[in-house]
Amino acid sequence: MRFTLRQEFPYPIKTVIAARELRYDAIDEQPGLKSQQLLGVEHNGPLVITRRLFKFGNAIPEIVKKMVPAGLLEMVDVNTFNTETYLSQFTMQSEYAPDKVKIVATCPYTAINDNLTVREYEVHVHVNIPLVGRTVAKAIVDSHREALVKDHQIILKACAKLV
Repeated sequence: MRFTLRQEFPYPIKTVIAARELRYDAIDEQPGLKSQQLLGVEHNGPLVITRRLFKFGNAIPEIVKKMVPAGLLEMVDVNTFNTETYLSQFTMQSEYAPDKVKIVATCPYTAINDNLTVREYEVHVHVNIPLVGRTVAKAIVDSHREALVKDHQIILKACAKLV
């Protein structure tokens, strides 16, 4: 399954990028970020590589949970953000069975003008589980889209605090 999502920020790109980083300063105060755990951050030149553990269990119907090993519902996100080009790329997959569930996405942040920045997600969800794969993929897509909408609101609030 694939989905795209375009989100606008009525702020300069430098403000949006700064707010993007601030959102993790108070995770306990951000309900949209609570389903994740920071595993590590690495800096390599202009690249910031972040690893996080996500738990998708609440988004999966109970009947499907009984048919899918719990390890498949915990995924590690490896996000590479280029601080020069403002391109975010990530791969999220289950370490339990990386060939069964995988999410791959790109998200460029683009300055449209001095007071408008957009980010455009292109997300691909790959699920290779017999019988329930489509249901699991749809639940992951819905959960991921909802998380991105919450993230957008969190960044907007951080932008407002910065200006």
